[in-house]
Amino acid sequence: KDTETDIPGGRAGQTVAAVDCAGCYAPGGRYPLPSSVMMTAITAREAGVPSVWVASPHPDQVTRAAAHVARADGMLKVGGAQAIAAMAQGVGTVPPANIIVGPGNQWVTAAKSLVQGKCAIDMLAGPSEVLVIADSSSDPATIAADLLAQAEHDVEARPILVCTDAATIEAVDSEVQKQLDALPSPNKETAQAACSKGFAVLAASMEDALAVRDK
Repeated sequence: KDTETDIPGGRAGQTVAAVDCAGCYAPGGRYPLPSSVMMTAITAREAGVPSVWVASPHPDQVTRAAAHVARADGMLKVGGAQAIAAMAQGVGTVPPANIIVGPGNQWVTAAKSLVQGKCAIDMLAGPSEVLVIADSSSDPATIAADLLAQAEHDVEARPILVCTDAATIEAVDSEVQKQLDALPSPNKETAQAACSKGFAVLAASMEDALAVRDK
């Protein structure tokens, strides 16, 4: 239902309205992301949206299968800003979307910023980030794996560690390098570029770690 609440300087709210057509974008530059199809197209279909279309560049078999499982009406084999424009304006038998959802690179985000107003969008997402809070009881190998799982996603990703123990930070650094060396290409090169933008913060206490997280 519609909601509204007071915020500093005014009021903010959410209006729930039915849509006729949803456009669901699934990136496919480095790796197939069938999960993006499942999370957007299935949600739209279960919400009762009459027309659901998926767009993805170079969709491989698993991405096409995800669209089938999600019961999408069709798929556009196009990516980037072109895909967002096609779904916003409509093309051929594809109707104009009332809402466009799904992750993407900076070109997808820029295109979404241009079409919002003509249709709804989910959000304008920035580069991927991950922040792990740890202490001396944390497992360095697990932390490193969590950081690299995000780092290998995009060269602009930023992995961040906030920890209350200096020895754990050093152990995580060693484990990150060890796991980096074991990654295949192009994951390895992508993660290396992202890790060069990452950093670790030594916090005096867990309260300080939480304060760093909130900045």
